[in-house]
Amino acid sequence: MSPQLVLTIIGTVNVFMGIGIYIGAESIVTGGGFSDHLINPESIKVGTYMHEAMGATLISLGFIALLNRDMDNIVTKKLLFAYGVSYIISLSGSILHVLNPEVHPPIPALFIMAALAGLAFYTSKFSD
Repeated sequence: MSPQLVLTIIGTVNVFMGIGIYIGAESIVTGGGFSDHLINPESIKVGTYMHEAMGATLISLGFIALLNRDMDNIVTKKLLFAYGVSYIISLSGSILHVLNPEVHPPIPALFIMAALAGLAFYTSKFSD
């Protein structure tokens, strides 16, 4: 798979995930992402703002990937490696949340991130 195609995939997934998180920020907080005893008006407000910031960050990272698809393969592979590292860091934090009984991250999103990390690492090392 070409590095440019992988950047397109990563960028598109990040933009759509970011839009979904931004639009559904309050629903994520109140809809089962946290244990009920942690939910109050103040925590909903803080959690919504935090998820909106996270959504905006994902959109930004998506556009970085999409706008850098025309770079040389060597530079593109370095960018893909950096995306792989960032996904691993993010997944590490998410795994800690899975182990915490008060927080309930969406497991399908973690699998998507793990797949993108694997794709980024594989392409950065083994593509033409």
